[in-house]
Amino acid sequence: MEKRITELEARIEAKAEPYLEVIEQIDSIPGIERTSAVTIFAEVGPHVAEMFPSDAQFASWAGVCPGNNESAGKRRKSKTMQGNKHLKGALCQAAWANSRSSNRIGQFFRRIRKRRGDKKANVATAHLLIRILHALMREKRLYQEIDVSLGDETSKKNPLDRYVQYIQQLGYSVQLNPIQ
Repeated sequence: MEKRITELEARIEAKAEPYLEVIEQIDSIPGIERTSAVTIFAEVGPHVAEMFPSDAQFASWAGVCPGNNESAGKRRKSKTMQGNKHLKGALCQAAWANSRSSNRIGQFFRRIRKRRGDKKANVATAHLLIRILHALMREKRLYQEIDVSLGDETSKKNPLDRYVQYIQQLGYSVQLNPIQ
């Protein structure tokens, strides 16, 4: 069985060789390893930008777009869409791989998990990954991490502002000094 698996992997690598540049673009995204990159490429092909003009259409085809079941201002539960199950599986696996990383994708996962739970955060992160994937394949470049503060300070600042405002409404003045 091991021999057959090795032969099959060699055939896959031989078929994917003309598209190494695109596979490297996919592989540059954090959480996506080489075999996942080949799986994703096998499902979407080299011409994603021509087939899907927008990342929203691409996410919808893959089945990782957010649900929109709302009527009269009330949001109802909705299941994830049926899409390409192999692509969705590879993206969700990459989202789980990013759940503990310190990059912006991992921070996004943890921010959503606080409010919605693990599984919703996983699908939301897979949606983020497919949007990144569409942009990379459209622009034909590698993934680069954005050096932007993603709310580490604001997560402390927002509750602090609420507490200060509440204390001021009670009739007290407050002066805040950080502890050294």
